Amino acid sequence: MFSLLIRLVTIIFFYSTTLNATIYDNVTLSLFSKIIPRIVLMSSQKEQIKETIDLCIVGDKIDERVALTMIDKLTDTYPNGINNHLLKLTNTTYSTIEKCQSSQLIFLLSSNEQNIDKAVQYTHKHRAISMSYDPLYLENGVQVSLFLGRKVTPYLNINELRKNGIDVDNLLIRIS
Repeated sequence: MFSLLIRLVTIIFFYSTTLNATIYDNVTLSLFSKIIPRIVLMSSQKEQIKETIDLCIVGDKIDERVALTMIDKLTDTYPNGINNHLLKLTNTTYSTIEKCQSSQLIFLLSSNEQNIDKAVQYTHKHRAISMSYDPLYLENGVQVSLFLGRKVTPYLNINELRKNGIDVDNLLIRIS
């Protein structure tokens, strides 16, 4: 009986800790790291840049290692910044998203729908671009994601970008 109880508790714990877990592909993270700062530079957010491009990676606590990997990839890709702008990188969770207040772009790792909706509302309130690892979140109001097929193509949610007062370069619209 005790053995059965231990197994049940172990299964419940394992299930609850992996409920929102997503498997992240290292190559995909590398592609995002190359594109994220360029999205800022190809939008009206470039006008908000003073000295640094402020980027915020938001995820669940379980994905902290993924967020740190993404920050490492951004740092490796742009060690001296891009277009004379250094990168300021912030890592936080959905419960402390207010750390992203000065960010021009907030990158969302996978989470539950409630967290994604809260993050989308936050990006609208602070006029930041929202970009997600998962393109399905475009349906939740996320503004940018990537399609990874034979070519890497940005997905733009033009309605949400306009609703948030963010314009993007025509080149970005053409390739999306």
